[in-house]
Amino acid sequence: MHRRYTVHRDGDLLVEELGPDGKPLEAEPVPAEDRLPVEVTVLSPDDTDSRAALIDLLELALGLETEGPEAVGLKLKEGHKLKNLGQA
Repeated sequence: MHRRYTVHRDGDLLVEELGPDGKPLEAEPVPAEDRLPVEVTVLSPDDTDSRAALIDLLELALGLETEGPEAVGLKLKEGHKLKNLGQA
């Protein structure tokens, strides 16, 4: 399964089948400026297990973006403050 999903400014979902080179086989006749600046490209085998894994991945990504890492079972990882080498 090689597909690219983008959203048209009027809300329509655009789905394009991609070739092995990542280019659309039959490009949607919609200029880039009429597409929202969000795109999902899917490259996976086209079988039941892969589709299930894709749905899990998309649900995880949605939860991560809307509710934060804790909502999807991840721990928020705090970084350590870096010391400035110029200051003692």
